[in-house]
Amino acid sequence: MFKPEEECQAHAVKTFTEFNQFFMHCSRRFAQVTGEKLGTAQRTDYDREFQDLCNRVDKHSFWASMLTSKVELVLQPNPAYRFEDFVSEKIGNEREIRHTYTEQLGICMLNAGSDMSASDYGQCLLIMGDYENRIGESEHRMIKSAFNKFVKPFMDAASKEGAINTERRTLTALRLDLDAAKNRVRAAKTAEEMKELEHFVDEAQKKFDEQYELTREILEERDQKNADMVVHLEDLSAVQVEYFKEAYDLAVEMQQKVMNRPTKGKEVRQRKVSSSDEE
Repeated sequence: MFKPEEECQAHAVKTFTEFNQFFMHCSRRFAQVTGEKLGTAQRTDYDREFQDLCNRVDKHSFWASMLTSKVELVLQPNPAYRFEDFVSEKIGNEREIRHTYTEQLGICMLNAGSDMSASDYGQCLLIMGDYENRIGESEHRMIKSAFNKFVKPFMDAASKEGAINTERRTLTALRLDLDAAKNRVRAAKTAEEMKELEHFVDEAQKKFDEQYELTREILEERDQKNADMVVHLEDLSAVQVEYFKEAYDLAVEMQQKVMNRPTKGKEVRQRKVSSSDEE
């Protein structure tokens, strides 16, 4: 049975051994990276198909992030509100429902029209305010639909990229271990030393091959899902068509109501009649 002092000593030795192994791994990887940069060390290249797969996934990830940010900019131009929405998403809360700028314009027109309702100017404001508010409500529905059908699916997909990147980093680390082991064999000075080091090459090769296949499967699955994301572009175009059609119809109806309002010209005619009576 171990005494407390012996247990502490054994634990210290184990910790030191693990740290030493970790340090050796890191130093060999660093030496391998440095040698590759200087052109003095050989490296294992991925096959062309795998490299193309990585490039497709990386391009989609980059442009998906750019597109999502630009769509969010269109949906919410205010950077402070966008930041609040970002924080709300991170802590799992619903985004705050706010009036759109068009709704704010409509509300302002309605308030101004109510304050001057006795005049033709006020009546015109009431008509326009009602329609601007309805256009703003349509815009609000468009913003909600565009977020749910385009932005959110892309954000959900982006949240899963961390696991993919972790597997790719692991593959890179194992590739460095494999190449470092191969280069150590090449630098061996005796047949006995070479034979001993080849064991590490076989072990590193096995780990690399397993991780290579796992990473390939994950990337292929991701690549297929990326191709399927085109349906969300179709949804975004449909949402915009619906909104612009509804907004156009409301704007045309608003113009007709404004031009044919019952109070149009009455205030001017009353002023002319009053001036004639005074003369």
